[in-house]
Amino acid sequence: MNDEPRHVLLVLNAGSSSIKFSLYSTLFETLPQPQCLGSGSFEVRHDIERLTYRQTGSADEQQQQWPSGEGASNNGMLANLIEWIEHHTGCEISAAAHRVVHGGKRSDIAARVDPALMSEMQALIPLAPLHQPLCLGPMTYLAREHPGLPQFVCFDTAFHHTLDPLETLYGLPRALSEQGLRRYGFHGLSYEYIAGVLPDYDQRAAQGRTIVAHLGNGASLCAMQNRVSRGTTMGFSTLDGVLMGTRPGRLDPGILLYLMRERGMTVHALEHMLYHECGLFGVSGGIASDMRELSASRAAPAREAIALFVRSVVREIASLAAVLGGVDALVFTGGIGEHATDVRNAILDGCAWLGVERDPGTDGDPKPLLSLPGSAVSAWNIGTDENAVIARHALRLLHG
Repeated sequence: MNDEPRHVLLVLNAGSSSIKFSLYSTLFETLPQPQCLGSGSFEVRHDIERLTYRQTGSADEQQQQWPSGEGASNNGMLANLIEWIEHHTGCEISAAAHRVVHGGKRSDIAARVDPALMSEMQALIPLAPLHQPLCLGPMTYLAREHPGLPQFVCFDTAFHHTLDPLETLYGLPRALSEQGLRRYGFHGLSYEYIAGVLPDYDQRAAQGRTIVAHLGNGASLCAMQNRVSRGTTMGFSTLDGVLMGTRPGRLDPGILLYLMRERGMTVHALEHMLYHECGLFGVSGGIASDMRELSASRAAPAREAIALFVRSVVREIASLAAVLGGVDALVFTGGIGEHATDVRNAILDGCAWLGVERDPGTDGDPKPLLSLPGSAVSAWNIGTDENAVIARHALRLLHG
């Protein structure tokens, strides 16, 4: 370990029981491609706080765990995380950057945190009641405990500010639309990363019509024209679009009215059901929300959940192809998109009518190109890196 600590940018992505993090060099010379020094996660499971960290270029994973305090929160984890980083990595945290789910109508992807911006982000909590507070918690903690530390945020909604005005509207009274009840779109940082690297894989796709499928526990699709967002499946909230791990995706609002009127469900009960009890988990009868577990199961409800997921993705691809007036390429990313080969193949087979000719030789081969060379529509498997996007924007702001 060097005597002089390396100054780093700490990138944080906070969830309900875990914090994913990466460390990036703050040297100006690393721009425009930030140098990632290492990544890890910090989570609470079974009353134990567990940290894992892997230095870039190393196969060895560092681990540490602590007994979790009663009512452990992300703030408590964050205190332990910062102490561990400063004592075990030879790094000194010079700035922090955060992913924020909702940025409202903001078109700028990144901003420096100040009291005015904090108030603005807190005002958006009703639009993302479960996700937004988790994003704001770490920066509130750092502002209080490390007031001199520069902090930056990147908004997951900003990439979609290029949507056609018609794509932002619902069939609601105009007064409600003007009050912010509109389609925003999410997973923008992932889509920005794919848009940035797409020319390295397929120039025709980069300049043409590409549908990117970010498929994981949370899932959405984005229709890009010349790498600019023109349509997306998530809308006002992160509940809309394709079937997800525990969220229903596209849903007839009449079902919610029925449950409230005939079953007496409260708003709180509905919210909990929609975010935690639907999707793959609900359709499978509670077997799992994780595609890996469902794929390993022989139970009929698990098979049906996977089939419904595939059907929902294929349907949304067709819908976005209509928005673009055709499609030149499909790109898969996210945990399911990158690793669930059978699921991805089923989606590609469902899109054969679009002109996708799947290459069966890629089933056991992790190469990026998934389609045959002469396929009218190419298909790609490209890993995403939201943290790299966050780091790039934050370092540019940090260096002025």
